[in-house]
Amino acid sequence: MAIDLMRDENAKSLWNEAYANGADNLWGDPPVPYAEVAARRFATNRAFIVLDLPCGDGRNLPALAPGASILIGGDTSDNAIAISRKVLARESLGNKLVFLKIDAYSIEIPDGSIDGVFCWDLLGHLTSPDKALREIYRILRPGGHLVANMWTMNDCQVSDPNIREIAPKEYIDHFDFYCKFYDREDIDSLLASVDMAAETVELARWTEPPHVGYREYEHDHESWVFTVRKKP
Repeated sequence: MAIDLMRDENAKSLWNEAYANGADNLWGDPPVPYAEVAARRFATNRAFIVLDLPCGDGRNLPALAPGASILIGGDTSDNAIAISRKVLARESLGNKLVFLKIDAYSIEIPDGSIDGVFCWDLLGHLTSPDKALREIYRILRPGGHLVANMWTMNDCQVSDPNIREIAPKEYIDHFDFYCKFYDREDIDSLLASVDMAAETVELARWTEPPHVGYREYEHDHESWVFTVRKKP
């Protein structure tokens, strides 16, 4: 099935509506387990500026904060950023947190200016993840790291009764968001298509709490988590 090239653009307003209709914390605490792992990697690499893309309702920002001197929360959704500001007002992040409206396909940040990018639950929603990967790689400084994930076919979303398959490993969920699921070989192929190679790839499984308005029960996720280091 041919993918509508406007789907990613339309998804921006859908996400903004989702955050308008959600509670202050749409996804629920705690942060995804790999945020702390990413923060340690960034800190070991002496990161100064780290970007969380997308930051959503900000749940991963406190866990990422120890990994950098300056932390940027980036998202296309004004409502998401507003929630992040409100929720994180109670956190002791000082002046290190900055919010920017960012489109992963066209990141208005200079080349080589970001030391680390945490990109969680974004690439699988994009019909052209290669385009986003090129942009992320462009803004990374030489030696900087991208830490990202791709859902596997064992992720709980695949078994959601309201999701519909449009092609092998490709689905549209009940909020009309595009979702693609990856095998390990798919990760390697995608990265090779943009002249990138994974420094590490591992399988991550974790349980998330109920979400407001849907999947209101504990549920299990499974993703490939991969790290890319920009060539010096």
